[in-house]
Amino acid sequence: MRSEIIGPSLRLRAYRAEDVDPLYEAVVESVSEVAPYETWCHPSYTREEAAEYVGWWIKARERKVAFYYAIEDLASGRFLGSCGVSDYSGEHRHAMLGYWVRTSATGRGVATAAARLVIAASFEDLDLLRVSIGVPVANEASHRVAAKLGAVREGVLRQELVLPGGPSDVVLYGLLRDEFRRV
Repeated sequence: MRSEIIGPSLRLRAYRAEDVDPLYEAVVESVSEVAPYETWCHPSYTREEAAEYVGWWIKARERKVAFYYAIEDLASGRFLGSCGVSDYSGEHRHAMLGYWVRTSATGRGVATAAARLVIAASFEDLDLLRVSIGVPVANEASHRVAAKLGAVREGVLRQELVLPGGPSDVVLYGLLRDEFRRV
């Protein structure tokens, strides 16, 4: 999977050690919005945890099990969030899409644009047939992104995740190669 993807206003690049501080700042800014839906994000998030997060994605890429990117504003280079695929199966040709965007960059289409870039690269580079998106039922913003991507709601996985607020059902969306539209 390519290490950099450039779109009209975003640069997505494989995580590197220098991303620890920008990631930490973005997470601290966004705890209120991200923490309810992610177990790694919490009010006492530390720089050390940011280093673990970055290191995990670097190692996962090396092992070819996940391919996550730091999202940057193309003009300024500012760290905006993260997007990528995990749970990659070359045998079955599918992966799970994930994304989050820092609070000050939400509402501008960043998650949708980054996800489109990652999906296109994943279908091409990994020869995927399917990309899945699992969204906690209460995460309205992520449901909107899945809809904008043209993903099909396939069902609800009951108590699929244990989030900070307790067990959560997850809506499973699927996007097949033939259905994907870059628009």
